[in-house]
Amino acid sequence: MTTSDQKPELSLFLPVLDEEDNLRPMHSKRKVALDALGKSAEVIYVDDGSTDKSLAILKELAAEDSRVRVISLRRNYGQTAAMSAGIDAARGDILIPMD
Repeated sequence: MTTSDQKPELSLFLPVLDEEDNLRPMHSKRKVALDALGKSAEVIYVDDGSTDKSLAILKELAAEDSRVRVISLRRNYGQTAAMSAGIDAARGDILIPMD
């Protein structure tokens, strides 16, 4: 686990577009995997202009899990732009892109 002023060992980042049904189950599995690793980590979700409830759910996940950070793009810019935003925001020593 990491606090906002500590540099995490791992930065996972992934784009999100209209994934409201998948976010909680996916995050739950990712949380179990990170806990098992025993390394400090952050998970950066980049909302790429979702039109469903994805952004609200991501904000809830961030409130529940201190490792979660959320970036919200104003509109859909596409996967490349969302991944780039995740890379720019990542603070970890090891960057792990996910899709």
